[in-house]
Amino acid sequence: MSAIGAHAGRFLAHLGLAREAPSLDYLHRIIDRHQRRVPFETLSKLADYEPGLARGDWLPPIELYIERIIERGAGGLCWTLARGLHFLLTELGFDAAFMYMDPGHCCVRVELPEGSYYCDVGYSAPIFRAYPLFTSFTLDTASERFDYDVRDDGIFVTRNPGPAKRLDPAPRALESLQSHVAAANDWSAERSFLRIIAVSAYVDGVYTSLRDGLYRRFLPSGIEEQQVTADEARALVEGVFGIDATLYDEAVEVRARYLAPQVGG
Repeated sequence: MSAIGAHAGRFLAHLGLAREAPSLDYLHRIIDRHQRRVPFETLSKLADYEPGLARGDWLPPIELYIERIIERGAGGLCWTLARGLHFLLTELGFDAAFMYMDPGHCCVRVELPEGSYYCDVGYSAPIFRAYPLFTSFTLDTASERFDYDVRDDGIFVTRNPGPAKRLDPAPRALESLQSHVAAANDWSAERSFLRIIAVSAYVDGVYTSLRDGLYRRFLPSGIEEQQVTADEARALVEGVFGIDATLYDEAVEVRARYLAPQVGG
């Protein structure tokens, strides 16, 4: 087995799945396991910033990305998560390409005999399966309402709470998205995820999030939330989300180092 094949095999084993021939059912199961096992988090984005700056390439090597998921409990944001899903799917023989949402989101398109499918593991949203690319759907959960609206004037994705974005369904190569990846690593952008310490995941089936000291659990009975200190946040990152706390330390240090001149200047 090649080194690339070994990385895909480790990733697949982390999801608790065996290798199968491409099928819609298998695609559903891959997305479901990915959403339940790989968190949405900004810690690795911050940790990747300076190495990416030095390389001129903001996405970490795929072997590092997978190693960090398996050994440190990490995940990522849409660019790394979509790239990781695309890597796994293509290694398994799926016909997969990237898609872009404006402003600023990356997801995956998969072609199957049944048709074209929207696959998204990078939205910190309740998307546990693939959906037909050109068919509207709505998801309602304890954490949000997610509307995927296919209209004559385009495909619009609206989250409540959250922003609205427009999906370009054209299949794209990652190389064509480099300017968008670079824009996502711009400290001057007011809403940049570089400015936020955040983790969200499904913990024992409950959507759970930590965002700049606000810890929330979205239970069927309502939202439980509490403000936590930095030390308490670090403990939650490791104890609740299962992420190596040293990754949290590194993220906090990087954010402080880059935001301090902006705040002071």
